[in-house]
Amino acid sequence: MLVALIADANRPVADHVLIEALWGSAPPRTAGDNLRLYASRLRRVLGADRIVRRHGGYLLAVRQGELDLHRFASLADGGAAALRRGDHDKAAGLLREALALWRGPAYAELEAGDDAPRLEEWRLTTLENRIEADLALGRGPDLVAELVGEVAAHPLRERLRGQLMLALARNGRRAEALTLYAETRRLLADELGVEPGPELRELHLTILRGEVAHGGAPSPAQLPLNIADFTGREGEVTALIERLKDDTAVPVVVISGMGGVGKSALAVHVAHQMIDCFPDGQLYANLGNADPASVLSAFLGALGISGLSVPEDVQARAALFRSHLARRRALILLDNVSTEQQVRLLLPGSPTCAMLATSRTRLSGLAGAHLVDLDVLPRVKAVELFARVVGEERVAAEPAAVTEIVDLCGQMPLAVRIAGARLVARPRRTVAWLARRLSDEHSRLDQLVAGDQAVRASLALSYLGLTEPARRAFRLLGMLDCPDFAAWVAAALLDCSIHEGEALVDELVDAQLLTAFGTDSSGNLRYRFHDLVRLYAREHTSPEDDDALARALGGWLALAERAMVHVPGACYAIIHGPAARWEPPAAVVREYLADPMAWFADERRALIAAVRQACARSLDDLAWDLAASMERYFDVRGYFEDCRRVNEPVLELCRKTGNRLGEAVMLRGLLDVTTWIGTGYDGEAMAALDRNAALLVEMFRDIGERRGLSDAYAMRAWGLAAAGESERALEHGREALRLAAETGHTGGEARAHLAMAVAHGETRTEQATPHLRQALALAKEIGNRRFEATALQFLGISHTVAGEFEEAHECLMGSLEICNASPDPSSETLTLVVLAGLYARTGDERARRTAETAESMSRQYNLSHHLADSLAVLGGLDLAEGRAASAVRRLEESVGLWRVRGWSSYLGRTLLVLADAYAAVGDIDAAEGCRAEAAQVMK
Repeated sequence: MLVALIADANRPVADHVLIEALWGSAPPRTAGDNLRLYASRLRRVLGADRIVRRHGGYLLAVRQGELDLHRFASLADGGAAALRRGDHDKAAGLLREALALWRGPAYAELEAGDDAPRLEEWRLTTLENRIEADLALGRGPDLVAELVGEVAAHPLRERLRGQLMLALARNGRRAEALTLYAETRRLLADELGVEPGPELRELHLTILRGEVAHGGAPSPAQLPLNIADFTGREGEVTALIERLKDDTAVPVVVISGMGGVGKSALAVHVAHQMIDCFPDGQLYANLGNADPASVLSAFLGALGISGLSVPEDVQARAALFRSHLARRRALILLDNVSTEQQVRLLLPGSPTCAMLATSRTRLSGLAGAHLVDLDVLPRVKAVELFARVVGEERVAAEPAAVTEIVDLCGQMPLAVRIAGARLVARPRRTVAWLARRLSDEHSRLDQLVAGDQAVRASLALSYLGLTEPARRAFRLLGMLDCPDFAAWVAAALLDCSIHEGEALVDELVDAQLLTAFGTDSSGNLRYRFHDLVRLYAREHTSPEDDDALARALGGWLALAERAMVHVPGACYAIIHGPAARWEPPAAVVREYLADPMAWFADERRALIAAVRQACARSLDDLAWDLAASMERYFDVRGYFEDCRRVNEPVLELCRKTGNRLGEAVMLRGLLDVTTWIGTGYDGEAMAALDRNAALLVEMFRDIGERRGLSDAYAMRAWGLAAAGESERALEHGREALRLAAETGHTGGEARAHLAMAVAHGETRTEQATPHLRQALALAKEIGNRRFEATALQFLGISHTVAGEFEEAHECLMGSLEICNASPDPSSETLTLVVLAGLYARTGDERARRTAETAESMSRQYNLSHHLADSLAVLGGLDLAEGRAASAVRRLEESVGLWRVRGWSSYLGRTLLVLADAYAAVGDIDAAEGCRAEAAQVMK
């Protein structure tokens, strides 16, 4: 199934196509059910968002560059295009990289129809293109052995044979080349009854006439000294060299990046690698605020034109400069360019020359220039740079401290060099000493100074070059703790229009003080700060800026509360507080919230950071409302620990500030999480639920929030049902239902019916089932597909207990279908657990693999209730199949979990099965102990 989905990645594959791919023309009766189970198992391995139910089929979501076939296609097509335009060096590199992706025959031993031959033909064509590029570069002698093997493997491919003939001839083996042609002619005649094609015949004549040609290629030297400890940037170096070799027009490359990122080091290093390509001179100038006229005068002097021969007029100087470079192969390196105008006057006019420039701004107005945005070093390369500065021995002695230092430097090359230089100047100090000094973010920039080098001074040059509005935007954006953000956040901070905010963000990006690193699901750019740049920005903020921060947090709240309405959560009452919102324009809301679940995915880390920042500033109403607005998303996507980590500090803040409404809403969300993924409290989980739900009842009653009171009563009903107190549970369920109906809380009515069904338990299915049907109808009425799946799960349980297996299977398949359509790990796991129990009860062979999938997902998402249930099913299967020892292990773990869960009926049933397993392995005392405990908990 995975292969079939990969073949059509990012496109829905219909069920009937998948069924035919898996089973041909004779699929089993259970093929549709099996597809759903396979989809669940694939989600467990690949992630919940990877396998999506869409248009009557399934879709495998693959990002750009993630699938080797897509990568191969891009490289192969790019290499073929380069080959067509005569850029053989680039073609060879791209095609070699494409072929390196192959690790054997396509699809290996899997049956893939006509796809494998198609891919193999594509591979061979790419191989032939790569060999053609290598031949054009004069590498013929090195290709002979490879071509001999390929011709033997593919004897009827005339292009390979022609390439071998050419390689032989260029290697002085003309006779062998001609003999190969004769053999080729005989083979084609014998096998196919045809003559060689016109290309091969023309090559034969060329070799006969001895006209096979060979190819080849071979510095004023103003370049600065090459950096001896230059580290990393291998990909950038290769790409820049290739771009500077392009002679179709004057190659102009601008390396831009924030101060300290290593632009100059990279440019100087690349220029030194290109000396042989530009033998007529390498010119260099560090521009800064230099006058282009004086730079032109210096360049002309280096070219032998000085004194009265240099015109006064700057345009005339530029024309003379271009004239003297017209017949030269020269490289011009310009460092620290400030404006496009500086560059335009220094451009050569001949494609035999090239220009390489560095700038703190992106010089996007320079027509025809190739812009390269330089980022910080990868961690491993930053460590390597640090080692080159301080020495391998000191790095090897304290590797963890070294990693901490490069991380605190944000992998910025300048910062890493300065940090290393500080240690070199202090040979008795340890690496850990410097790491401790850098760990204080308030003084980190003070520490990153060595001699005349300082990170703060480097950043100041960029900051001072901004307009005053952009400086303010820089300072305010630096206040945010979020790892990344969209442009609307700038508008919220500045309280300006979206257009003005975006323009200021663009100015910061052009100044390399902010990085645009990708797009969100709505196609809008997201931005982030380098850690040291953020620290520099915060040095310029003031207490008056706190209002701006509150506006940004209010903007996230305004969007989050709109988005949460469309997330199919647990049907709790939506409760908001009085925190001020910053309302984005309606068009922005529509654009960003076109897909609310995708928006939450884009903003998840930013929202978590926003809540924590609100807590740090004691903005309790903002904090709890933001946290509550995320609960549904966390629940549906299985981010239970995120919910716990967000809600707990907010709960403490609300208690500290006396915010009773916020405290109640946070406790409600925490109870839902801690009850099902673990106890979260001392003692049994369900008993803790009952205790805290009783507290929640008091809180919502005191506040006068009757919808929340309904939710609290429903929670108590669950806790009491787990303890076996059915009648009290039903009383609380009825009260929850009454309050929900009186307040128009339809989701609360659905929850109350479900709680009452649970209170009736598995022994009174005739009373439970009507409540479940009512819960299902209400879930459909409010369009909550998630709760609809939950109601179907419990209907499946009810029908199974009643022996109505077909009805149970139909309900569970419907629930699984909903889960497949919108990934929901918790709900899907419960459906699989119940389905496994149904299969076990009916002797269906799918029971074990379904239960194993449920067990795996339970462990992955820390769903202790579902884990206990799936282990009980697997233990029962082991016992029935004679694997008593395995049954004991699984059932012991299940019983241990049920004891912590505190659900008496589940614990009692599992104890009885464990007793049978103990008896099967001969441990009679343990078996009797289990039966006695079961009788005690089930009375």
